[in-house]
Amino acid sequence: MNILHHIVEPSRLLMTWQPQDEAATSRTRRVIGEVCVEPDGQFVFRYLKGTPDFEEASKAGFKGFPAFRLEDSEIRQGVIESLLRRLPPRKREDFADFLAQHRLPAPFNYSDVTLLGYTGARLPSDGFALMPDFHEDTVPCDYLMEVAGLRHVLGTDVTGIHVGDAVTFEIDRENPVDQDALLAICQGKKIGYVNRALKASLHRWLQLHHVSATVEKLNGKPERPLVYVNISVN
Repeated sequence: MNILHHIVEPSRLLMTWQPQDEAATSRTRRVIGEVCVEPDGQFVFRYLKGTPDFEEASKAGFKGFPAFRLEDSEIRQGVIESLLRRLPPRKREDFADFLAQHRLPAPFNYSDVTLLGYTGARLPSDGFALMPDFHEDTVPCDYLMEVAGLRHVLGTDVTGIHVGDAVTFEIDRENPVDQDALLAICQGKKIGYVNRALKASLHRWLQLHHVSATVEKLNGKPERPLVYVNISVN
């Protein structure tokens, strides 16, 4: 197990949403909101209304995050408290085990915003997740990424993928929906995509820095396998 060493404190998180209905026409994960930390330390949540991702999410059935009214232009009360309810409390006895699942160090001497972003704050009951919005100067940086679209690209047979396998990234120039989509390649085979919320940062890292990536863990269920990749930027 490789613990992440270079953890970046973000000033902004992106909230994504994915339809939970397996029969949905499109299950693409979309960026629908942001959590910003203002200079005075206040947390603000905003829906990214008017963006292509928000519009497509609305067409797919998105009705808003349960704790934040869709009608409000921004939310300033109880933002971080609402989001932290999606995580086990730091004082819980098994919190170190939770950190280990996400390859985070214990004790975790970073902010709640960083904890939310690096764990994703996902619940099995809904399609929401959070991730850091990495700035240009956030190098060195480590991040554990779940491969998106695994079943769509590879199916459910992940027997050819092993922990420690090198992963590379390349633009999917034949993608009819997203012309700058980034494919994840392992053992010369396409295994899925980079999360839309991470795509811009990874494009920039690939152009300006040295990026190495390896398969860190495989889990999930036989009918719904999950592959996680450890990305290191220097």
